[in-house]
Amino acid sequence: MTARVALGHLLRGIAVVVVMLAAVAGGIGWLYALRHLHVLKIGPRLTDALPLQRLAGGAAQPLGRVIGAWLPTGIAAGFALAMIARLQRLVRAAVAFVLALGFAVAIAAGSDALTHNEPLRHHLHEQPHRVAIWVAAGLIALGTLAAPGTGRGAGRHAP
Repeated sequence: MTARVALGHLLRGIAVVVVMLAAVAGGIGWLYALRHLHVLKIGPRLTDALPLQRLAGGAAQPLGRVIGAWLPTGIAAGFALAMIARLQRLVRAAVAFVLALGFAVAIAAGSDALTHNEPLRHHLHEQPHRVAIWVAAGLIALGTLAAPGTGRGAGRHAP
């Protein structure tokens, strides 16, 4: 492998991480926007869907609103990942799920640490027990599956 090819792989990997970080931030932003508009009040409420709202009592959000925020975000991320990485759809969805889950855990733990004025490490162990984090990551992965590949040979590695 030449240095140029290795650099290309590294830059695409960095771009994938940046896209997924932006997707998680965007999903949270959309969830706040939908909450503010008082729309999609459908289904059971997911506790801790908006971690920064825990102290104010507004962390729980209806499932319809969560789907309305995270699924389109996953579709957009899927398009971006397809343009960047040319991975098969299932691989793209798996990468999206793992990165979204990791970023969501970190952001939720950071929110808890901020609201409780404690170190981040004290709140990391709580996050995997929160259903809303898994649902958000799953919806992003599902959205990436729904996004078709782009260009010639989309969804496959070119030889």
